[in-house]
Amino acid sequence: MSSLFAARMVGALFLISTSSYMVASSLIGELFSSPDYLELFYPNKYSVTTAVLLEFINSAAVVGIAIVIYPIVKQYNERIALGYVAFRLIEAVMLLIGAVALLSMMRLSKELVETTVNNVEHLHTMATVLRAERYYDFQMGMIPLAMCGFILCITFYQYRLVPRLLSGLGLLGYFALLLKILFDFFDVSLGGALLYIPGALFEFILPLWLIVKGFNLDEKPKQSETVE
Repeated sequence: MSSLFAARMVGALFLISTSSYMVASSLIGELFSSPDYLELFYPNKYSVTTAVLLEFINSAAVVGIAIVIYPIVKQYNERIALGYVAFRLIEAVMLLIGAVALLSMMRLSKELVETTVNNVEHLHTMATVLRAERYYDFQMGMIPLAMCGFILCITFYQYRLVPRLLSGLGLLGYFALLLKILFDFFDVSLGGALLYIPGALFEFILPLWLIVKGFNLDEKPKQSETVE
């Protein structure tokens, strides 16, 4: 596999990952925006199922990115290459668990819609727990993404695999993402959704750059810098 082809694959997988998760989030967000979201899940089962499939595609793309980029980054730092694969696997698993929670909520919604019993408070309680679980699954998935993305961008910056301005945007974006997750865990209202913007810009610009230009592999690492 040529380095340009690999770079284009990484770029395409980034775009697939981002777009699939964004569409899935919009589908689910419309349902969650209603106070009666549980009653709406089963009647909108095709939208929910589509969102789950899109989140599966996102997780598969995330793993694909790590696998394709591994031999490229390995030339410069094998530990970072392995760490990137491991952390993106963790991210993918956590997001998949969150997707399964949607299927469980759809099952609860089916029982709620079809039941003739008046006391269905337990179904709403279980739905609330699953919704919270999905939220924390997402948070726990973003932590390894922020960490491995930050370290990867250090490698990009050090060896100029992509323009340093772009690497710097990635460093800022993943650091801001980690801050956002930590703030949310400790219920600190600082920055809000603005902290997502640098990372979102990086994950949109990087794949376009890779598809058009590829990686700059002219600057090879010194032998002492690589891990045998």
